[in-house]
Amino acid sequence: MSRRLLFALALVGAAAAATLSAVGAASAAPERDGPEVIAVNMRGTSPNVSTNPLRQVFEFELYDVATGELIGTATDDVACKTNDLPGCPLFDAITTFHLPDGDITNRATVSVSPDPARPGWVLNGSFPAEGENTIIGGTGAYEGVTGQARLSGANNAVGFPLQLTGDDIFVLEIQR
Repeated sequence: MSRRLLFALALVGAAAAATLSAVGAASAAPERDGPEVIAVNMRGTSPNVSTNPLRQVFEFELYDVATGELIGTATDDVACKTNDLPGCPLFDAITTFHLPDGDITNRATVSVSPDPARPGWVLNGSFPAEGENTIIGGTGAYEGVTGQARLSGANNAVGFPLQLTGDDIFVLEIQR
């Protein structure tokens, strides 16, 4: 091989390496300006473990939405929020997510509606207003956090209030 060709190949190689290095640096994780997002699936069947006759408390397993991995548990403490409407379409829900590095507690109003496709099931959701902080506490790595949680789910309420089967997705947006 001629010296000219070797020199040209060396230049092309150096340029390619510099380009790949720049691309790698550009694709590195950017600094976070917005909230930290944790997406979890709270699901399973739980008996009511409450000792307060005005509230129902259920304990569920908690899964990472992205991986499906079991990452903790959640305690869902609920009570009917209004007696003005039939069937209790609004609940006061205090949900504590027990994660490996600490707990996050959220308090929100949850809308509940019968699922017309599945008798005995209800559809539930909570979508806080912009800027509304529903995350009310934290421990461990989450001490002092604020933010909000959005909820969308379905629950088999046939045995409610003695038992509940839940399949709920929560998206927690945490501000540190």
